[in-house]
Amino acid sequence: MAIARKPNSKPKAPADDTAADAFIAGAAKPAAAPIAAAEEAGEGSEPRKSPVMLRFDRALLAKVDAAAKRRGISRSAWIQFTVSRALDAGEG
Repeated sequence: MAIARKPNSKPKAPADDTAADAFIAGAAKPAAAPIAAAEEAGEGSEPRKSPVMLRFDRALLAKVDAAAKRRGISRSAWIQFTVSRALDAGEG
């Protein structure tokens, strides 16, 4: 069901453009620090993370979801944490 305007209601006239321009001009300018921080990290224009396609057996995926839920994190975060922990332990 569509939302309809009230009968006999007329849209308000646009506000003064100079007031809107003054408001926009007073907005803070974004700093260039995030770009510089990425360059300092040596990443350049490459993204920090890359998407990866993984296929899991349904039973294993249910166990992964349960483990992630116990930690209060997403499935992806749990997989990253577990892989990182395994690599730090010398596996791989």
